[in-house]
Amino acid sequence: MKKNYKLILFIEYLIYSSPFYLVLLLKNEFIFIAAIILFKILLINAPKFNLKIIKYPFDTFNIYWHISFRKYKLIYILPILIAIIFMAVNSKNQNLLYAVFLGLSLITCIPSFERETTEEIKQNPFSAEKYLSCQFKNSIINTAYLVLPFALTLCFLLQWEKLIFLIFIFIVPLLNLLLKYIYFNNNYLQQIFFTLFIASSIFLFGVPLLATPFIYKKAIQNLNELKTC
Repeated sequence: MKKNYKLILFIEYLIYSSPFYLVLLLKNEFIFIAAIILFKILLINAPKFNLKIIKYPFDTFNIYWHISFRKYKLIYILPILIAIIFMAVNSKNQNLLYAVFLGLSLITCIPSFERETTEEIKQNPFSAEKYLSCQFKNSIINTAYLVLPFALTLCFLLQWEKLIFLIFIFIVPLLNLLLKYIYFNNNYLQQIFFTLFIASSIFLFGVPLLATPFIYKKAIQNLNELKTC
């Protein structure tokens, strides 16, 4: 059972990170991909020590930010991404920088792959629009906590022009929240459409983002159905 749990955890990680790996494959960053996968394998199989539980500053409207970071040990990936920024700047490898931005954006999406129960949505006093707005606010606040050290690192390295790409990191989890409520009853469809949406947005220079108003409308419609079913 323990081995199966670790395998499932690793497969989930691969699915969530598939857009990230797709971009790296196209950039021929094979060593980087192998290093990340090896690190995740070591992290999953690392022995559990009775260390003090890390207290995260996340807003608790969506408790799955805390749960996801503890379940997948995501906090340990962040220093590695920051170290890669130093490597990318020193080697003048822009692709590594973009890979870090994409990796961080995927980390911010992991909490929105988790699901609250239908009863929690029904019992919430907010309307569908207000509920989704609170989810957006929660995502923006918590994403800001993660982005801050990366922004400071870029400033320290005088990479001012790269700060604009941090906006992308805020947008991606918001889109995943919309997909979450569109495919609330099917997590796998959410993962598939999320991967397709992000990949097509990268290769088509953001054109799929034009569909966001329609995606938002569909998410609100589904939330209303969940609250009344």
